[in-house]
Amino acid sequence: MKNFFLLWGLMFGMALSDVISAAEVVGNVRFVSGGLMAQRVDGTAKVMGAKADVQLGDMLVTASDSYAQVVMNDGTKMILRPNSNLKIEGYQFNQQDPKSDSAIFRLLKGGFRTVTGLIGKRGNPDAYKLRSSGATIGIRGTDFTSRLCGATDCLDEALKTPAKKITPAPKAVGRVMQIQGEMSAKDVSGKVRKLTLGSPVFEGDTLQAAAQSNGVVMFRDGGRITLQQNSDFVVEAFKYDKNNAGQDNIALRLLKGGVRVVTGLIGHVNHDNYKFRLSGATIGIRGTGFDAWCNGPCADGSANFGATQENPLAGAGVFVWSGEVALMSATGSVNVSVNQAAIISRETGNAVQVNSLPDSIKNNPVPKPDSVSGDAESTFEEVPRNGEAGVYVSVHEGQVILENGGSRLDLGQNESGFTDGAVTTRLSDTPQFLLRDNKLDQIGKSSMFNSGINSNGCLVAP
Repeated sequence: MKNFFLLWGLMFGMALSDVISAAEVVGNVRFVSGGLMAQRVDGTAKVMGAKADVQLGDMLVTASDSYAQVVMNDGTKMILRPNSNLKIEGYQFNQQDPKSDSAIFRLLKGGFRTVTGLIGKRGNPDAYKLRSSGATIGIRGTDFTSRLCGATDCLDEALKTPAKKITPAPKAVGRVMQIQGEMSAKDVSGKVRKLTLGSPVFEGDTLQAAAQSNGVVMFRDGGRITLQQNSDFVVEAFKYDKNNAGQDNIALRLLKGGVRVVTGLIGHVNHDNYKFRLSGATIGIRGTGFDAWCNGPCADGSANFGATQENPLAGAGVFVWSGEVALMSATGSVNVSVNQAAIISRETGNAVQVNSLPDSIKNNPVPKPDSVSGDAESTFEEVPRNGEAGVYVSVHEGQVILENGGSRLDLGQNESGFTDGAVTTRLSDTPQFLLRDNKLDQIGKSSMFNSGINSNGCLVAP
């Protein structure tokens, strides 16, 4: 530690402090364990302790075996790991002017963990950026860890440190390919997260599209859905292994509203392993494109969830535009071919064909899911990395957009990405060196690392 401070003293001891101009304070140091220095824009160096001001343009440098927590004016909280250099290149925050928000950080060495504050959560969603080794990381309301690995440091760390036992994070079973308006996902614990372009969808998620909103989701087997406005849709089960097709199964349920569906490999190969339900009815799949709806008594959960011939959309039903399905109720089923529709009859409870199709069924204005470009193999491609030189990002919550040159990678909760300047890719597993820093975890889990934003979206004093 003495060598660390001596080095900085030799480098900057001759700087002229009398020419220092007043610099903008953009945050403060909350916690230091070990050594933390700030190289100022005027060339001076300052030893930083708890409560020290952080200024615009500062290069924050941690010594070996040292950690520091910095809190920015917007409530963003960062923990720097040992041997890290982080520069505050740009920062603008005005509580009364969200549109002017801007935060640009540059990671030159080491790594850190961040929980973002107000910047990026209000005004411009692209206002918060991290730059490192040619890559730009766009941050959108996120808790993430980033690490810049040199030629050998992360590889050496991976070899020297025993593997940390962790429960594997769930893999995304789907991904948002197109979105208009507002969509969200509620996981099995009841926690709700906002969906954006590229967001992952997990088994057990309930997807919700708001008024005047819709979105296309692609699944790992190549199947797709377009969720229509004011709709709730559950991914009840999804198991897919392209190398072991016999174990595949999928169960989807429309709770209310409407959805357009194109089946993937599971629906084409294992018909009986593909289940689509709406209230008490089931749609049997035979490699198909169809629209399903669940409105009125169906959306209300009524025992009699059927529709009428006069108003077939006011209940449970299906319209086929490719292939064939069977609409099944407790009392029987009816086959439905291209350009045909069927409903559960409100009078009898039977599945019956619709006698006369209204234009609202035949001419659905919402885009078909297969109208959006993209393929499952590239969308869900994952590769292993464990310390090769480059930038690593692991998302604990929220969304990160990793860009390098013309490559763009959207990362959501429990996902990790990597770029070395030539390749930008999603990782099959989060590297151990991002997972097993017990000190970083301890600080990150403490109450002082909670975001400085209250439930009303306002900044609170520390």
